[in-house]
Amino acid sequence: MVCTDRRYVSRVKKLRRPCAFRAMWRVILSFLIAGTSMTVTADSLHAAGLRDSDRTYPMDRTHWQMSPPIGWAGRVEGVATFARDEGIPTGTMKLNEGVATLSEGTFAQGQIDLDIKPLGYNDAGIIFRRRGDDDGEFVYVRANPDCPAAQDCVQYAPVTHGLMGWNIYPNYQASAPINATGWNHLTIRVAGDRMQVFVNHAAEPVLTVARLLGLTSQGGIALKGPAVYANLIVQSGPPVMVAAAAPAAAPGLLTNWLAAPPTANPTPLTVSIADVPPDGAWQSIAVEPTGLVNLGRTFGAAHAPSVSVGWLKAVIDSSAPRRAFLHAGFAMQVVVFVNGQPVYRGNNPYYPEEARLSPGGRIGFDNALIPIDLKRGHNEIVLAVGNDWRADPPERHPSHYGWAAEARIDDDPSNPGS
Repeated sequence: MVCTDRRYVSRVKKLRRPCAFRAMWRVILSFLIAGTSMTVTADSLHAAGLRDSDRTYPMDRTHWQMSPPIGWAGRVEGVATFARDEGIPTGTMKLNEGVATLSEGTFAQGQIDLDIKPLGYNDAGIIFRRRGDDDGEFVYVRANPDCPAAQDCVQYAPVTHGLMGWNIYPNYQASAPINATGWNHLTIRVAGDRMQVFVNHAAEPVLTVARLLGLTSQGGIALKGPAVYANLIVQSGPPVMVAAAAPAAAPGLLTNWLAAPPTANPTPLTVSIADVPPDGAWQSIAVEPTGLVNLGRTFGAAHAPSVSVGWLKAVIDSSAPRRAFLHAGFAMQVVVFVNGQPVYRGNNPYYPEEARLSPGGRIGFDNALIPIDLKRGHNEIVLAVGNDWRADPPERHPSHYGWAAEARIDDDPSNPGS
């Protein structure tokens, strides 16, 4: 960091101290003169000990560009105002809506610090490892007065092919001591594909992600409104991570899925066995450790820009005929076939609210509990998964959010699973 601001140097009679000490004096003087909030002052004092490879990015028009609307991130171009207020030397950016993109630098791993003052209950936060408008990793807050107890105050979702997977990763959210109307400090540590999020200088992370799920390993940085931002600091290199136990996988997961290319779904999901792709159309598809198959990652908006049906197939071997129970999670619609017969049709929209399946219109193994009869030997399970945001003509369009399915099987319908 280079000390070039003559105003602050003159206030300490041009003391010739190393850069870190000058930065600390700046902040102390700013606090005394402007009466800035304790959160912001503590953050800035912390910044005084930065290494030479670290960067502080001012909130001004030189460093930030307004981005066009990108589906889930709003219907208008980013709208921001910049100011030198609250005694913050590097300024503030009030991002009323949309996205602002940092005009320089890339981030792969390290530590990101920033201050955020939410402007309502919205998904406001930072997108890193960003590539264009379609891919990146998104960490955000949903500020409300009940944040210390609510389970959705800090969240993570990958953005792949323009789809923000908020609804298919309910496990990546947590309560946090978020101030709904004032400044909050976020620290994001990324080591390889592992991430931890800390709030307001706590020693323990409020959110740990064992494996980031975006398509990029490095990229730019952007901020999403509505919120006020300040004190963005990016440190490069592997950070110190807090030890955390890996989550346990649910029993009975189906993980041997094959996928076929999406087909058009011009009407609400009414597919029949005749629509199931032929044998030669199926190929293996990535399955996450939790059992989730993220269709949007493989067949996202770039590949399936219209209302579509994704196809998944798995084989279950049974040593004898038996009754079993299929726990299925899906976003947004599904038709389930077992050995060529339709056994379930379901819709899991976010709107209208009364039509949401538990948990809250998001994916989960309790979206559907389906009794199925298995024969001895091979049993074929086929899922037709729709990406229609509402499935309610005439307001039909592909979802800007996650498109996925998961399933597990057991012999006891009372087993809640994960």
